[in-house]
Amino acid sequence: MDCWAIIPVKPFAAGKSRLAALLGAEQRAALNRHLFGRVLDAVLGCFRHDRVAVVTADALLLDMMRGLGVHALDEAEVGLNTALGLACRYSAERGAQAITVLPSDLPTVTVADVAALVGALPQGPSSQAPSCVIAPDEQEEGTNALGLAPPIAGFFRFGPASFQAHLEAARSHGMALRILRRPGLARDLDTPENYRQFTKQPLTASGALA
Repeated sequence: MDCWAIIPVKPFAAGKSRLAALLGAEQRAALNRHLFGRVLDAVLGCFRHDRVAVVTADALLLDMMRGLGVHALDEAEVGLNTALGLACRYSAERGAQAITVLPSDLPTVTVADVAALVGALPQGPSSQAPSCVIAPDEQEEGTNALGLAPPIAGFFRFGPASFQAHLEAARSHGMALRILRRPGLARDLDTPENYRQFTKQPLTASGALA
């Protein structure tokens, strides 16, 4: 089965605004760059470069990704769900039979986590039933990763209470549904407490963006 990975990325200067009380603008941009690098490294541990699409409004990042041989899609600031629909159609037009979506700010994601997400999707040409895999956050309120087979451009419901919204979307599409609970996919870095826990770990440069 031809599966693609889609990584939506806010411009580095715009992400993690909820940490503004702790971090200045340059610090937040550096943190966002580090987080994206970690996610990209984990994804490239499972996917070929030509099966990865980064969707962002950041012109510099678009150029950087094209230099790496990754598909780089300009979201034109249309909003996350619309941007994911764009990337979904783009990958499907190029033969994708399934997609995974991994946000760019997962602080502890690993190659094994990405492999588990892909592995939770049906494998092989005999798998005909539409399927969905959802990895919720620790509170099981948000969606931290998602897999769809086949890609469905209008599926995405990221935003408040997106876990329940994606459950309902999967049921409305008649999809076989799996819930994937893994610490590396569930952890967030959105609050001061999340950040304090995160800073107990060494902040090292990623291989892809070093």
